[in-house]
Amino acid sequence: MASFNNTIITKKGHALIAKIVAGTATPNFTKIRTSDHQYPSGTNFEELTNLSGIKQTVDVASVTKVSPAKIRVSGVFTNNSLQTGYYVRNIGLYALDPDEGEILYSVTSAIEADWMPPQGGIAASSILVDIETVVGNADNVSITVNPNATATVEMVNNLAAEIADVKGFIGYNENDIVGIEVDFKNKKFTRLAGAVGKNPGADFDSIKAFGGRRRCNLADDGTVKAYYGDSGYIENGSNGQVMVEQPKFYYKVVPLEIEPIADYAEVNTFKITAGCSTSGDLTIILNGVSFTVAVTAGDDINTVASKIRNATFSGWTTSGSGDSVIFTCNETGAKTTGTFNGGSTGVTATVTKTVAGGKSKGYHMRKARYYVSDKPKPGFKVHPAFVRNGVEVDKIYLSAYEGSIYDVSASAYLLADEQVADFTSDKLSSIAYTKPASGLTQNLTRANTRKLANNRGTGWQISDVLSAAVTQLLFIIEYASFNMQSNIGLGVVSKTDDDSTNMSELTGATTNLGNASGMAAGTNGLTSVSYRGEENPWGNIWKWMDGLNIEAKGIHQAYWADSGFADDIKTSPYKNCGFTLAKTNGYVSAFGYSEDCDFLFLPSEVIGASNLPVGDYFYQNHNHNGFLVALLGGRWDDGSNAGTFYWRVTNASSARYRHVGGRLLYVPQ
Repeated sequence: MASFNNTIITKKGHALIAKIVAGTATPNFTKIRTSDHQYPSGTNFEELTNLSGIKQTVDVASVTKVSPAKIRVSGVFTNNSLQTGYYVRNIGLYALDPDEGEILYSVTSAIEADWMPPQGGIAASSILVDIETVVGNADNVSITVNPNATATVEMVNNLAAEIADVKGFIGYNENDIVGIEVDFKNKKFTRLAGAVGKNPGADFDSIKAFGGRRRCNLADDGTVKAYYGDSGYIENGSNGQVMVEQPKFYYKVVPLEIEPIADYAEVNTFKITAGCSTSGDLTIILNGVSFTVAVTAGDDINTVASKIRNATFSGWTTSGSGDSVIFTCNETGAKTTGTFNGGSTGVTATVTKTVAGGKSKGYHMRKARYYVSDKPKPGFKVHPAFVRNGVEVDKIYLSAYEGSIYDVSASAYLLADEQVADFTSDKLSSIAYTKPASGLTQNLTRANTRKLANNRGTGWQISDVLSAAVTQLLFIIEYASFNMQSNIGLGVVSKTDDDSTNMSELTGATTNLGNASGMAAGTNGLTSVSYRGEENPWGNIWKWMDGLNIEAKGIHQAYWADSGFADDIKTSPYKNCGFTLAKTNGYVSAFGYSEDCDFLFLPSEVIGASNLPVGDYFYQNHNHNGFLVALLGGRWDDGSNAGTFYWRVTNASSARYRHVGGRLLYVPQ
């Protein structure tokens, strides 16, 4: 709760009072301004003529007479369009002086400052300011009233009893809420609320969202036949699929600092492929504007490239080295791809649109608090993984193991990735001691993997972006980190690829870990890992992720759905995530944020490192002329790139590969 010192009237304010008393001026209060400036101890506020570090300005909304010489002036500050939160350390009241114009009339400094959060769908996103100040004659006060501001004050007063969500910013202290504050810019992680003092593992077992995750045998009708540790529990598929029961939980994301995703400037890369045989001019066209560069017979590819880089191209900046010339437009926005014509010179070149210029949407998350609770709390929401087509469920079932195939015609599991799937009848499976299915020669596209899962019955599907977000969120809170490899184990990521086969390890290496997290016995980098019963959420083999379609076409927008999955669409039931995905490859440095899509961890910026702040890589193909599908986790030779935040959105929905499979998910109906 904020507290403030007494209001100090400035010297200019006192001068105005003297004029009011003399009858040569009328009290006319115009604005209220907030400041986050930390004035040093002993500051003489009477000397101030303006506030330093002004953050927001609002019109005076109401005025009330308190006594013959005192009034109360009110205004309301909201976080609408506020991109960065701040502490309200000073409040300045401004008035109109007939001789000097608008002046700083009084200053109220904080003993304990209020936090004004950035915009982000927060219920408690308004601060009502009441300033009591002395005037010469309270019966003769004039104010500039904004009718909208008056309505807002009334609204805030009426809703004051309902505003409880500010705790997300000042911090919870309930033990049944666990959280983490992530400062992406400074690569800092701080445990919050009930997570303070906890260590990963047993300390979190009493929280159902974590400790309630347990392996089980699940029948095709959704009946749990046995849990890990029960008699009858077995992992060979004879007693049902081996799944991980995940209890429903509630979550809250508090965006402490966000930054608009900047518009992109067009980048074209010209690679010179043949030198000059005949002297003459090259023609380069950039966004419809033609430029010529003279070259001389005998110029090799590097010399030609150097001459181009050293020429002048109005509106563009050149860079590159060797045989490469990179053109970067000096303004953002969509541009036509450049063209090259060597004329009679013999020079040839390839042209690639490296980055498509265009408008961006949404925000980078720079600093945030992530909270989880087993119980509903004010401002918390049911995690969307537990809400499907508007129906809320108490549990979902993640696959314990990467997907293999049950051959219905042979009444047998395919244990060696035999490449004989019948997509009309065979079933995707989750059992131990089998080679994960791949698209080595069979057409294991995402759509066909989805069919195999659906063949198991109502409620069965492949893992999707929402179920992945569950594991991602729980992990970062439990381990106070995004880097699963450094906390649990590298996973199967250090093999040397043979360029021809499915080199994934058999499932079931973590059988003895049961519901615990850890690495199976063996060499780190060549051995399977598990997070609370879910084996290899990263590494070993890429996994298709459903419920996420990426519209490339240079704009790079993602669309998500919780049901009714289909490829290559962005219409209902799919919804725009509300932010632009990163348009370059690299280690993740920020995730995208929008108010309606605060639960996903999709990269919006990739200037990080292999360890911090996230430690996982991102591959994209934003110039593809169509839709893309999503892969998660990495494969057997991806090294430090891999992780549960390692997304690859490079492939069309028709793709199938020897290093890509899928995994089951069951949502009760």
